Amino acid sequence: MSAGMRQLAACLIGFAMAASAAADESASARALNALVGDWQGEGTTSDMPSKQRLNWEPVLDGQFVRLTLDNRMTTPDGKEWHFQAQALYRAQPDGAIAGTWFDSRGFTFPLKGVTDDAGVLTIDWGSDETERGRSRYRIAEGRLEVTDEVQEKRP
Repeated sequence: MSAGMRQLAACLIGFAMAASAAADESASARALNALVGDWQGEGTTSDMPSKQRLNWEPVLDGQFVRLTLDNRMTTPDGKEWHFQAQALYRAQPDGAIAGTWFDSRGFTFPLKGVTDDAGVLTIDWGSDETERGRSRYRIAEGRLEVTDEVQEKRP
């Protein structure tokens, strides 16, 4: 085999290995990786107008994806409420997602999620000691759509 053929064969083997690794990546890992970047927008949080910034980035040698959330809401009396959070997410070998949430209220709670066939990432969050809820992340037409539902609040 000539040197050129050996290089081509090595290249094809490397490509096949990379394609195999990509095929082995779970839908949840693909959904997390698709979120990586800086997202900004306006919406409503607890019936208050809000401006939100979400930054998703791989951290700790790519073992986790970190979400940094900055949410500035305007209360009915015109005051600003600044809410911040960070979360670490990790795709599990079984395709599920696990993580931990930390926020400016001092809350910490577990995150558990899955991705459906349409690529929508659904995260159930909370604990009996804090509150429970569900967040959905969907990318459509280059935009990130986020829906949060608080299911149960603790006093």
